[in-house]
Amino acid sequence: MRNVVRYAAWRGCVLLAAWPADGMAEPADPAALARLAEQEAGLRIALAPTAAVVEHADVTVVLHLPARMAFAPDRAELLPAGTAFLDAVARSLREYKRSRVIVAVYTDAIGGTEFNQQQAQARAGVVVAYLQIKGVAPERLVARGVGETAQLPAPNTPEGRDLNRRLELTITPLSS
Repeated sequence: MRNVVRYAAWRGCVLLAAWPADGMAEPADPAALARLAEQEAGLRIALAPTAAVVEHADVTVVLHLPARMAFAPDRAELLPAGTAFLDAVARSLREYKRSRVIVAVYTDAIGGTEFNQQQAQARAGVVVAYLQIKGVAPERLVARGVGETAQLPAPNTPEGRDLNRRLELTITPLSS
């Protein structure tokens, strides 16, 4: 299984993520890329009132939301800003059914590694469950609790740790 590697700038930091492709083939056909571009444009409009960042990365669209906006502190419980974000994402995913989504939750390095990993996995599961309740088919969703294993190069300050606590949804279109 090969890895998909992407670089992106997010809030002044460089983000490097490497994910197994999970059988989600990169779309080679122009129709899939055109659908992705349409979906991205709609998401930019729908998510403009939120704190979310929409990023185009080669053959994916990545949505970033700070964990402090999405989750209650130290719990796998969605906050109103998190549900508003996910409601907009669910509308888009129901409209654009030919895509898959990796839900990744990251933590900072404060606290125990095991706790951070469990919390990240539980939060990713909550996001996937919420999207399913909103009508997104479960086979389109992958939950990944990344925890503290993929830290951004940020200073060890409250602001730097806040950058590492994040929710990312990576949308990959499926070929027609």
